[in-house]
Amino acid sequence: MEENEKVNEQNEQQVNNDGELKKQAAETIKATKEQMKNINFKEEAEKGKGLIRKLATKPIETIKEVVEDNKNQFYKTALVIMIVWAALILIKRILDFIIYDYYKFDVLATIKSILSPILEILAMAIIIHVLNSSNKQPLTKSITAVAIAKIPLVISVVLGYLIYISSNITYITNPISSLLSVISTVLMFFVVKEMFKEEENEKALKVFIKVEIIYYIVAFAFSFLGIYL
Repeated sequence: MEENEKVNEQNEQQVNNDGELKKQAAETIKATKEQMKNINFKEEAEKGKGLIRKLATKPIETIKEVVEDNKNQFYKTALVIMIVWAALILIKRILDFIIYDYYKFDVLATIKSILSPILEILAMAIIIHVLNSSNKQPLTKSITAVAIAKIPLVISVVLGYLIYISSNITYITNPISSLLSVISTVLMFFVVKEMFKEEENEKALKVFIKVEIIYYIVAFAFSFLGIYL
């Protein structure tokens, strides 16, 4: 009898979680549409530069500021980060097609490549949001925090353009790109720590590892569709 009650409670909780996620998804889509209408790319570029400087000098404080922002003022910046990241990948594939004779432009593969960074951010944000349901934070906050933690990866993509100047430049850019990837991972740890409101680093690390494991399972599933997160 008690076992049946536990099962019913779990099922009820799952239904509530699914309903809450659908509600958050609808609100996120609505917020995204509203923010997209008013994006000033010049203004956001300046804000982005300031954000990069703050991440470079005070990364933990910057992540905390983003997570504690209840006015959603960084969400527009997060959307710009995703747009720029996707655009950089599209331009690179076009340049590869123009410059390299052996390169064949594949429309479907290009679409998948463009979707990859967007899905990378959304997948991580949704995982954090679902696991962090007890704190009742909007999905837009998770998306914003994750997108900002991915800024080093966007910089890495920009560095990749230097290969068109000289192929030997990779001896310099590859180590820098690896470092930027590590920095992004460290920033993600602090995103998780702040989002889950974990004061102790050890507990935060356990949560972060759990988030990463689930994320890589999701990434593995997407790889069967030819989308590599």
